Amino acid sequence: AVLAQTAYPSKDIAIIVPYSPGASGDLLARQYAELLSKKLGVTVVVDNAPGGSGTIGTVKIFGSAPDGYTLGYGHNSPLAIQPHKNAGLPYKNGDDFTAIGGIGHQAGTVSVNGASEWQTFAEFVAAAKAKPGEISIAVGGAGNVKDLQLQQFQKASGVEFNIVPFAGGGAEAVVSAMGNIVDAVSVNPSSVAGQIASGDLRPLAIFANSTEDMIDGFKVVGDKDYPGMQFLQDSSGIIAPKGVPADIVAILDAAHQSIMQDPAFIEVLKRDGYIIDPANAAEYRDQLMADFANFGEVLGK
Repeated sequence: AVLAQTAYPSKDIAIIVPYSPGASGDLLARQYAELLSKKLGVTVVVDNAPGGSGTIGTVKIFGSAPDGYTLGYGHNSPLAIQPHKNAGLPYKNGDDFTAIGGIGHQAGTVSVNGASEWQTFAEFVAAAKAKPGEISIAVGGAGNVKDLQLQQFQKASGVEFNIVPFAGGGAEAVVSAMGNIVDAVSVNPSSVAGQIASGDLRPLAIFANSTEDMIDGFKVVGDKDYPGMQFLQDSSGIIAPKGVPADIVAILDAAHQSIMQDPAFIEVLKRDGYIIDPANAAEYRDQLMADFANFGEVLGK
């Protein structure tokens, strides 16, 4: 006789987060876990596995059983950038996972000191064109999404900045722009919101493929300014190990779409400077593969 399968889910679910407790991805995952727990009627716990630019936790997701009881916070740095740089990873790209759904993108911004001579991004770019390699922009780490985004912008626009990575991350990069050590800083919008409100920094541009002209006081620079350019984004979503049965993926995908409509979750995303993009499982898989190809192009792979 065919044994009746136990309805999914029948026990606790874990979400592996490849970042430290309190990091922006962790806060987002905890809110997500709480809402998923309500939707599915089981406890959803967050398991932090930080390190290796997100690859340690992502490898842990990769190696878990594909039974729907281990999910992961997917981020395109470990999924689409690190495989180009680290041939030793057991996964090659996002296709080695089961995509559950996309959450959105933390766009890169460019801000200058509040006392800077540049009032607009156009003026800033013109100055960089006049003095190639002299206008400095701080980023929170070499080879991070913001660094690669600026490299991509340089190729598209023909300007050359002096990109200065700070090992101490985005906070250190922001302080350097406030102290006039560098001319500008490129971080997530939420990382400069306070400094812009106080007038210490001036918002110039946000890299986003959007029909809007302004987002949070930043001028939108995207594919409408540089046709055909798919701006690299700092994107997040929910993944699982490869091979999760289709019926379980369908349950998780439906729960994901519902969470993406939740006002409390939308509030968390907005507070963290996300451009909200509730992709379903198939769309998110395509997005991860497009990111892998686009980052590879910028990295010369």
